[in-house]
Amino acid sequence: MEILRDQLNWKNLSLPLIFLVVSLNPFTEEAEFHEQWLFMTTHYLLYIAGFLIGLKAIRGPIVFLLPGIALPVFWHVPPFFALAGAYLPWRVANDLTLFLAGISAGMTIYKLSNVIKILLFVLWMSADSVLSVVLIVGIPAYSDEAYSFSPFPVSQEPITGLVMFGIMTAVFVYVVVNLVKSIFHI
Repeated sequence: MEILRDQLNWKNLSLPLIFLVVSLNPFTEEAEFHEQWLFMTTHYLLYIAGFLIGLKAIRGPIVFLLPGIALPVFWHVPPFFALAGAYLPWRVANDLTLFLAGISAGMTIYKLSNVIKILLFVLWMSADSVLSVVLIVGIPAYSDEAYSFSPFPVSQEPITGLVMFGIMTAVFVYVVVNLVKSIFHI
């Protein structure tokens, strides 16, 4: 693993630091025990913060891509999602591993071909689309109807799904705009 010390600057670290501060403060952490949409939003923020740090300032072996993919999948399996939503030790593990998973994926992405990058992006968008639809239609898999210890009632699922869809749309637009800029050298 190689840390690109010249890339550890305010320009490259400011957005990840903002995402971390927004996600990891007492007010957000307390609200996450009651608001499913916020809990899901911090998943994106933590992962993206780590991804940006890895992308800009760290280079690592391709094997680190595996936890970069597997850990977010793990935390979105319903019982683990509910455990992290309900209990502080699980939340700490959730937050830490999502951030580290982002770093793992970001530091390996430079080794992937454009085809693989596009494939992984499409798979991510597809999986999140399915999950957001599950939440929007109110299938109770992520609620207290499925897991009594879950702090989230099924009534919160539609807004969580809509928030996810909004975040995915923003990420998609950002990626497409940057792709067009790079193709046409804008």
